[in-house]
Amino acid sequence: MYKLLKYLRFRLSSSNQHGVHSPFVYHYVTECLYAKPAVNTHKSLNVLLKSIRYFEVERICLGENKADVKKVVLEQFPGITFGSYPFDLLFIDAHDEKVWQLICSEPSRIHNYSVLLIDGIHKNKTNECAWERYKKHEKVTVTVDMYHLGAVFFRSEQAREHFKIRI
Repeated sequence: MYKLLKYLRFRLSSSNQHGVHSPFVYHYVTECLYAKPAVNTHKSLNVLLKSIRYFEVERICLGENKADVKKVVLEQFPGITFGSYPFDLLFIDAHDEKVWQLICSEPSRIHNYSVLLIDGIHKNKTNECAWERYKKHEKVTVTVDMYHLGAVFFRSEQAREHFKIRI
């Protein structure tokens, strides 16, 4: 019941591309997230694969227990590099504090255009608390809450904003 109410609350407070006033986020939503066709039936993997294509990612970091994700990524993008930094894209679970601490302790591992995709941000209260911490970090400028996962951007030229987008 908790998850259903949480999802309904998200649906009521979220918007589509018409509620976005940031050109960067608007283009990400319209040209990436809403782009057809779907690449994968799993929402988080679909967003990951579309984001890799949209941002022309070359170097990726996957959180713990993501061997199955690595296989899917390599099928779609055989030339992608894992583990080499600075990372263009990071894909972690909301409770994966290890990668987040690595980013915070060694800022050279990411760059201004890096994207952090966090899976399961509303899965439970612990993950929601972690999502709130990520949003409040001083280097984070833009976040996009898509309910199933969140996107975090570190763009220094971007105004600090948080979006809730239905996908």
